[in-house]
Amino acid sequence: MADHYLDKSITYNRWDRSYEPRLSIQSGDTVTIEMNDASDGQLSKESTATDWEKADKMRVHGLTGPIEVAGAGKGDRLKIDIIDYEHEHWAWTSIIPGLGLLDTEFDEVFLQIWELGETQTCSMPGLTLDLNPFCGIIGVQREALGEFRTRPPGAFGGNMDVKHLVAGSTLHLPVFVPGAGLCAGDCHAAQGDGEVSINGMEAPMKVTLRVELIKDAPLESPYLITPGELVSPRYSAKPIHAFIESGEDPRELCKNVVRRAIRYLQERVGLTRQQAYVTCSVVLDLKVSQLVNTPTTTITGYLPDAIFD
Repeated sequence: MADHYLDKSITYNRWDRSYEPRLSIQSGDTVTIEMNDASDGQLSKESTATDWEKADKMRVHGLTGPIEVAGAGKGDRLKIDIIDYEHEHWAWTSIIPGLGLLDTEFDEVFLQIWELGETQTCSMPGLTLDLNPFCGIIGVQREALGEFRTRPPGAFGGNMDVKHLVAGSTLHLPVFVPGAGLCAGDCHAAQGDGEVSINGMEAPMKVTLRVELIKDAPLESPYLITPGELVSPRYSAKPIHAFIESGEDPRELCKNVVRRAIRYLQERVGLTRQQAYVTCSVVLDLKVSQLVNTPTTTITGYLPDAIFD
């Protein structure tokens, strides 16, 4: 077994199985991967909304890799133990008109810069938010030839934005091409289920993974074993505010839940509507509560009381 390090001196903004591997590892090896934030290094902790407005959105997301796993081939799987994350003490979250859940309700670009402590951030007035770092993107190269944007996830993994990809979790990914072509990026220091404004807390980070090749073990789509709680231990020690909506259009229900949570944050701690929206993106959890009462769906948004100072 060996330890490896892969820096972020070269990143890719597309999936493409023709990319040459930057690193080759053996089954059982450990690798630490250095990753840019989702802007691929275009933003910094001094950036403004104007900087983000001018940034090249075609560079979202910067992926570090590919990593070749020796002997991997179609029909195998990778077992990836997520060992550790290390952030660089800052992150950002934005609003972009035309994108996100409430895509027609904000007409100006907004950028929130978060100063990160080891486990929390107090960058939003009146709130203390817990950090739960994870990779928004972990994936392998797709089977199809050509270049593909990083935004859509799929059977190969990719931009899944599953916030339970925390340290201590084990991710299984199917292999589609020789060597697998493992890549990672788009780290979030925290995120609510739904990532409603279009970002979590986007942060440059390092992730340390242990990668094991399992031969002849087909898998149709990613599979995760996680110790992650639905909410952090500190959050679960106090009540949770639940905003409940029922109706026939799940996406509209989600919008109504988020609008109500935004109003609650505005009224309780005096946030602007923009500040409240990005706060929802990093801490509000949207869940499907029921699907059995056809055609009605129930969506619930959970907001922990413990975030309020």
